[in-house]
This record gives sequence, C-alpha cells and structure tokens, in this order.
Amino acid sequence: MNREIFNGSTVEECINKACNELNISKSDIKYEILEERNGIFKKKAQIAVEVEEEKDEKSVDGTACIINGKLIVTNPKENGDFAKIVIPQNIFVIIDGVQVFGKKEVNNSMNIKFKFDEIEKPTRKLNISITPDNLEAYIDISYVSKNEFKLKDVPESNEIILEPEVSKQQRPPAYTESELRNELNKNKIVYGILEESIKKCASGKDISRMLVAAGVKVQNDQDDSIEFKININGNSKFKENENGNIDFKSIGFVNAVTAGDIIAIKHEGAKGINGKDIYGKEIKKKLGKKLSITCDENCKIENNKVIALKSGKASFKGNKFFIVGVHEVNSDVDLKTGNIKFLGAVNVKGSVLEGMSVESGNDIIINNNVESAVIKAKGNVTIGKNAILSQIYSGGEDVEVLSKIELLDNLSKNIAELIDAVSQIKKYNTKNKFSSDGEIIKVLIESKFKNITKMCKSYILLVSNINDKFEKIFIQKLIGIAPLRIKDANELMAIVEEAKEEIGNLKAILSIPSDINISYCQECTIEGSGNIYINGKGEYISNITSNNSIEFINKDAVARGGQLKAKNEIKCGVVGSIGGVVTRVCVDIKGHIYCEVAYPNTIFAVGNKEFTIDNPSKNIHAYVDHKDDLIVDKLLL
Repeated sequence: MNREIFNGSTVEECINKACNELNISKSDIKYEILEERNGIFKKKAQIAVEVEEEKDEKSVDGTACIINGKLIVTNPKENGDFAKIVIPQNIFVIIDGVQVFGKKEVNNSMNIKFKFDEIEKPTRKLNISITPDNLEAYIDISYVSKNEFKLKDVPESNEIILEPEVSKQQRPPAYTESELRNELNKNKIVYGILEESIKKCASGKDISRMLVAAGVKVQNDQDDSIEFKININGNSKFKENENGNIDFKSIGFVNAVTAGDIIAIKHEGAKGINGKDIYGKEIKKKLGKKLSITCDENCKIENNKVIALKSGKASFKGNKFFIVGVHEVNSDVDLKTGNIKFLGAVNVKGSVLEGMSVESGNDIIINNNVESAVIKAKGNVTIGKNAILSQIYSGGEDVEVLSKIELLDNLSKNIAELIDAVSQIKKYNTKNKFSSDGEIIKVLIESKFKNITKMCKSYILLVSNINDKFEKIFIQKLIGIAPLRIKDANELMAIVEEAKEEIGNLKAILSIPSDINISYCQECTIEGSGNIYINGKGEYISNITSNNSIEFINKDAVARGGQLKAKNEIKCGVVGSIGGVVTRVCVDIKGHIYCEVAYPNTIFAVGNKEFTIDNPSKNIHAYVDHKDDLIVDKLLL
C-alpha cells in the first residue's frame, strides 16, 4: 500500500485533486489529514491518500483458517498480501517467542502459539451470614468450573478473527447435605435448621441468600390496659371539621356519667412466649405490667368492668376511679351567687365577674369570661372566652409543690457549686486573706452567687405561714450575715442532701398534671401543672407558667409583653410587636421554643442562656445543642 501527498487551500480541494489524479470516487478514497490551517489571510491543507499497488495478475493473497482448533496459514503468491489474524483480549498469541496484540500479518514459517485465560482448578465457595439478633442464618453458594479452551473453527480468508470456545469443562463437586450441616455445626448453628432449604442448597446450583435456619422470635407479655368508655381526667381531643378548623367548645363535660354506666374496662395483657435463637439459646420474654385498680364508694368493679353507682363526673387518679358531683351555675358568678367553692367539678354557664372566685377539687369549666377574678382547680381549667386581670391556677397544690421542687433543685445545684468554689479559694489562699469558710461563703454569695439569696427569699415567701424546715435553715445559714456562723463549708452539704430528699418526697405526692384551655388573656397570672393551650387571639402582658408545655393553637395568635415559661416546650405565633414591647419566652435547659414571627426585644431563654431578637424574624427555633451552646435558628422577616 503506497501513500501519496496532496496539497490545497482546503481539505475538500485536496480530496478533489486526489480523486481526479487517481481516478477514484470520493466514497472509495482513504486519506489522512496531515495539516489544516484556517488563517484569516492564508489557508492551507495537506492530506495523505492510500493507493493500492497494482498487483500482478498472477498474484494471490495469503489465507488463514482454523480447522479442528488449529491455525493453518497459506503464504501469498507473487505480490499478494499476507494473511492477517485479529487477536481478542482473552487470547494470548506468541509469535516466534514474542507476544503480539491487535491485528498481525502471519506466514507459514512463523512459530505461532496460543494460550487462554484458564483457572488452575474448579472452585466452590460457601458463606454463612447471621442476622444481628441471631434469629436467622443465610447461605450463599457459588461454583466456578475449570474450562479448557481451543480456537473456534473459522473458514479460510485473508483476514480472520480468533475466537475461543470451550473444549472441555470440569465442574467442582456440589456441596452435599452432610457437608452443609457440618458447616452449620462449625458455626454452632444447631436450632431451627430448615431441611427443605438444605436440600435446595445441595442441588449444585449457585445459591443467593437462602434462609437455612430460623429461631423463634420472642413475644413479650402485653401490659394490662384500661379501655375508658368516657373521657377521663380531661383528656378529650379538640374536634376538627373537614377544613381542619378546631371547635374549642367541644371540650365540654364529656365525662359525666349516670348510675349503671360502664366507666372503663380493664383488659388483661396477652401472654407472650419465650424465644430461641439459632444457637439454641433461650430468649426470655419481658413480663407485662399488671394493673390493680380500685374505686370509691360511688362505683364498683365487676368482671374487670368499672360501673357507676351514682351520677356525677368520673375521674381516675393513682389507679383509682372516683365519681364526684358536678356543681352547675346557670348564671354568672357574681355577688348574687357569691364565691364558688366545691369539692367536685364546677360548670359555670356564664362569666365570673370582678372580685369573685371559683375553687374546685376537680375540673372547672367557665363558658364565657373571667374578669378580675381568681380561678383555682385541682383538675383542668377551661375558659370559653377571655380572661382579664385575673389569676388562674390548675393542679391545686401541685402548682405550689412544683414551684418548691424547682426552687429546691436550683438551690441545691448552686450550693454544690458554692462548696466547690470555697474549696478552690482555700487551695490558693496562700496569704490567709480569709480566717474562716464562713467569710469566703459570705463574699461568694454577695458576688458570684447572688441568686442563692434571691431563691432563699422566694422560697420563704412561697411557704409563708407554713412551718417549713428549709425556711429556718436558710435564715440560719445563707441570708444576711448568717454565713459567717459557718465554720466548715461542708456543713452546706447537709442542705443539698436534705433538698434532694425533699424533692423526692414532693414528686411522690404530685397528682396527674392538669391543663388549662383559654381563648385570650390580658394582664393575667396563669399557672398550670400540665399543659396550657391558648386557642384564640393570644395573650397581652400576662405571666404564664406551665410545668409541661405552652401552645398557641392559631399561628397568628399574639404573645405581646409579659413572660411565657414552660418546662419542656413553647409553640407560639407572633411574639412581641413592631413597637418593641419586651416579651420573655423561657424553657428549661432541655426544652425547645418554636415561634412563627418575633419582633425586637423578644427574649428567648433556654435554661440560663438568653438571646434577644434585634431584627424582625420568622420560623424561629431556639434550643441548647449537645455542645451546650444556645442555638436560635431563624430567618429575617
């Protein structure tokens, strides 16, 4: 094959020249572009065209063929072309001791050898996998046969493509059932072996994740449960219409009963079974919790059914059922009715007017407004409309108990830190600046631990007119000049230990948390031992405290001024105002605050960490992360 060079301004011009001079068509021309320049003032192109040599009429091309796996090569005659073989990647060809690749000319004088990519011997592989709970075992099996290859027969031609074909195949032996059981036994799998699966695995075929052993899953005993046939303890849910709007009037006295009504049914939990893993180890079930229920004289228990013996309001506390009377006031509570104080539940159809009070040993529902009044309930409080200049409490004595628990807990923590600080000062007090521990304690309380005095005084005010042991201790040890009487800082450890013990005692007497539901409040004090729900326009300059959560049901409800304080969570709508009224929103250190919109001078406090909003913001979430940093996620409004 010869090459001729053609020059021109463009490649197209070079091709035309070649076709004219060589007398061949464009479709038959074979060329290579050697140069192509497309300058502004000068263009140049150069191509190389392959020109077949004119063969002698007597010339014959060489040939090659594969017969019975052997390569047979015939040399060309006269000026004929040699035969060519095309070598694939999976065949190794060595010609005269040198490995060759791609397309190669061959003749019958060459020493040509062929090698194939073959494995040395057939192999098989078995893998056993076990689930983390040790209840199931799976097998994977794969077989790889040893194949011997030869060249595939190819008819005679000037150019042939080599291809391998299997001439002989040797398969590995199939795993027997006995071998499979031995493998399971080596892995100590002795229980729940599936015989049908073992047979399938011994078929000699590849197996993918075949379940071969299955234990027995443990089924724990179910706890005893109580099916309440009526709403108990104010746990009813707000009803929603098809548009998702909440009907807040639906809360009502839905737990009123009459004699003969079934209040609840106790269901004994189903018995479970012990489990067993594939190693034969027994898995013990968890025993269910047993419930022992009792009732007062106004109801009875028959065949695990609690049945009312008189009409009234049913409640359930401390695994005991009660039926209490319901006092209904069909008018406003005013000077005509006098103050209401009733051991049972109270239902006021009207409003509670200025200067009046309503106290209940159970729930209180006021259908209209509360105006400059005091509402106290041991149970839940529901106010249908608004509360103005009023005091509202749910949970009865629980509110005071919770306040005592919070104060004693914070005091014990601060006193423990105070003792540690005294120890550090004494360690480095080389100049004997302080003559006693009492002097150090007094200085620390007046500087770094000012909160101790404040908390002691708050506790004394809380328990006024009650003979409380901590009031005496605080006066003798921590207030004013009293710390100077302390000889050893470790004397304060007794206060810490007693405070912890008292906290435990107080927690034991807490009853079921009681909720407060209200539409709107203004300049009110509201405290609840459970949740507090604001389901209307919101609150204005009020102090609201919850031992669980505070939730504004409507996203556009306003919290403007005052303080919201909850133990676990606060969800509110619009906090503060464009005018910058100060509004404080607080939760405990593990609590979360969610807010739709907040304006400047809104303070978010989580534990003892605070953040003040400087610019109007939205979609706010405040919390303390695992690094003990206060995080306030927000977007600018």
